[in-house]
Amino acid sequence: MDKKFSRRRFLNAMGLAGIGAVLGACAPQPTEVEKVVTQVVQEVVKETVIVEGEVKEVTKVVEKVVTPTAQPNIVTPQGRELPADAAPLEKQVLYIQGDRGEPKHLDVARDMYSSACALHFGCEPLCWRDENMELKPAQAESWEAGPDATYWDFHLRKDNKWSDGEPITADDWVFSFQHMSDPELDNPWSWYIYDIKGTRAYKEGTGKREDVGVEKIDDYTVRFHGESGSVPHLPSLLAMMAMVPTPKHIAENDKQHWSDENHVSSSPWKLAKWEHNQRMEWDINPYYTGPWKAGVQRVVEFLVGSNWFNAWLNCEIDLMGVGATEVARMRTDPKLSQMLHFYPNFQTSWLAFHTMRPPLDNKKVRQAICHALDRETYCNTVILGTQVPAYTLLPPNFPGYSEDLKSYQEYNVELAQQLLAEAGYPEGKDASGNQLTIKAEFSGAPGALGEWFKDQLETNLGIKVELVSMDGPTWSQKRSEHDLEVFAGAYEYDYMDPANFLGGIFRSTSEKGSNYYSWVNKEFDDLVTEAGSIADEAERYKLYKEAETILVDEAPAAFIAHGLVFMAWWPYVGGIPVAKASGVEEFRGLGPVWNQIYMRQEEAEYREEH
Repeated sequence: MDKKFSRRRFLNAMGLAGIGAVLGACAPQPTEVEKVVTQVVQEVVKETVIVEGEVKEVTKVVEKVVTPTAQPNIVTPQGRELPADAAPLEKQVLYIQGDRGEPKHLDVARDMYSSACALHFGCEPLCWRDENMELKPAQAESWEAGPDATYWDFHLRKDNKWSDGEPITADDWVFSFQHMSDPELDNPWSWYIYDIKGTRAYKEGTGKREDVGVEKIDDYTVRFHGESGSVPHLPSLLAMMAMVPTPKHIAENDKQHWSDENHVSSSPWKLAKWEHNQRMEWDINPYYTGPWKAGVQRVVEFLVGSNWFNAWLNCEIDLMGVGATEVARMRTDPKLSQMLHFYPNFQTSWLAFHTMRPPLDNKKVRQAICHALDRETYCNTVILGTQVPAYTLLPPNFPGYSEDLKSYQEYNVELAQQLLAEAGYPEGKDASGNQLTIKAEFSGAPGALGEWFKDQLETNLGIKVELVSMDGPTWSQKRSEHDLEVFAGAYEYDYMDPANFLGGIFRSTSEKGSNYYSWVNKEFDDLVTEAGSIADEAERYKLYKEAETILVDEAPAAFIAHGLVFMAWWPYVGGIPVAKASGVEEFRGLGPVWNQIYMRQEEAEYREEH
């Protein structure tokens, strides 16, 4: 599924190869913990001495080095010991901007987009991806696959409780996935769970609620059945932040409106206040006993605002994603530049081709275009370092990524011209001297991407490019009808498995292609389908690589760029973990980092200064 970028990104002009070193150089150094200061004090002491054979008692002043006894670290009500530089509990308050304004409700399992304010603070999935993208327990303490990974059993913590004190059991999880796929609720992203047996049929009205393949084995064991064959990627899929339980004891009586006001939480926080169209406040959940105990004791989400960057500058909010304009300003300021943080995002953008119409039905024309695009210049110069060059669908450091596939689409003008001539269009003209022309069609203005694409093809290949701008609804309709010649697409990961990128975007669902892309390749389809049903990871990744090799060679799209997340936060925000891959602090909001952070002691000082 395509979707617009939802997070701000920035690019290191040196490219991915230098990201680790540059990130380390640019990132602010961690604030030092205040050291225990030793003191030299004077003390009067008496000594017995022998003077000329006579025993005498004398008094003198001596200096002693005294080290005060360090104060014990702060321990939260949930039992987490905070670092020595942590502010007092009453100062453990985080101020942030809301994700999407006033929510329609807080029922994340029903619709994560309409309830975005509750994603981080009102619920917890079975497992999380940490800063190193490793699966870690959350609501579940362990899990294991059944034979050939046709099902997975998740074992819940037996002390799990809702914020109202009721236990969280397998009944809640069974109810939740029935709730997610309930046709009456019309969940807009229910497609995400269609790898779970029965969910699609129930959502589309051809199956029954009780046939949804989430089964209670006992009160604290829940089994997830695959829709067809193996589901080796299921734990990764369930680590998404919206794969959360729904409180059956409340929601079954009012599935439409249970969370409008009467929200109960499975996370370290619970809803304390909801001032509509203004703010939401989350307090610590006293019943939470899981492994991701919070440092911050209160979260204040502002739902509306006209200039979030100014709010951040004034310390009215503590951290935020920033865009190119803010980045440019911050990088020129010696103080603010130390507050910039960026890291690779698992996101890819591309220009897609209609492979069923001339001239783009000619593979060599598509290949020529791919080799004629100087992505380094585009990323580093044209868009001033806001993305990083891409040559494959899978991003670097993503499971299954293969760097050796770069050669299929790398910049090579001589090869591009040769391929275009072999296709019958030397210097952009056919045998009769007719000009080869293609249309690049955009939702809204073509922007820098369109202008760069036009320049590259006209300069390097002699192909004339017509840039077409249209309104969003018209463009979306034409895309759905497979009626665009060249158009921009993008995808940002939902879960860490090659299936997330390769299993759906370009896999055809009809003779027209996939949902949006006019390309059919049976070998590609068969490979990704087979890979998705194999439990052995090495064999799966081998098949996915074979499929991606076909993809970059057949070139139904020219892959253009990968993104980075770019954020700003003040030094008093502590606990943000350092990822092994980049060597810097990464605030990956889709994981448990919200639970990990805490406020340092200098928080009050910063707020007073600003």
